[in-house]
Amino acid sequence: MNILVIDDEESIRNLVRLQLEIEHYTVKTAQDGKEALRLQAEHPFDLVILDLMLPDTTGFDLIPQLRTAHPELPILMLTARDQMNDKIIGLQLGADDYMTKPFNGTELVLRVKNLLKRVVQSRPVTVHVEDPFLTIDANARTISLEGIPLPLTHREYALLVLFLEHPNRVFEREELLEQVWGFDFSGQTRAVDIMVQRLRKKLGRQGDRLKTVYGAGYKWIDA
Repeated sequence: MNILVIDDEESIRNLVRLQLEIEHYTVKTAQDGKEALRLQAEHPFDLVILDLMLPDTTGFDLIPQLRTAHPELPILMLTARDQMNDKIIGLQLGADDYMTKPFNGTELVLRVKNLLKRVVQSRPVTVHVEDPFLTIDANARTISLEGIPLPLTHREYALLVLFLEHPNRVFEREELLEQVWGFDFSGQTRAVDIMVQRLRKKLGRQGDRLKTVYGAGYKWIDA
């Protein structure tokens, strides 16, 4: 697995590289956005670890650029900024996870493994969803809306498939965290709310079918 670490602090880059190379990952590092985009154009990466503050840009601005050619690319934000608003913005822009500095190396590796595991694990090709507007290609792990593929991250894909497979069933936020995120998000149910908002936006008018059940969670209703 190939991982790109983007951070302007050399000590952080070296520490993260060491932690990941011990686990036999192939790691490349970049100190700014320009170098990161150049490396991405030269190498296919399976995951990106991204700092928020960079010399020439911000992690917020870099996320959509990194995702241009690889919409499902897992992104873990690793930053000294620990304000809840920063976390929310990062998640809204498409980051899959968010860690703050100083960080525990063991926890970082576990989060990376969790993200990569969810990328390589394919859902059974026997997935069947009867929906007049949405079509799942389980082999390609894509969902099309009225024949047009949706630009979904791997977690957005997993969350939407879960809803589509169980129409009209109410899922509590904690259950969605367990099924889609694993236990690496430490009960931060706000992440579910943010991803549901993103899905609704990408689904256009079909997004109205993703209903909030107040005091409980969310459900997907039949067309």
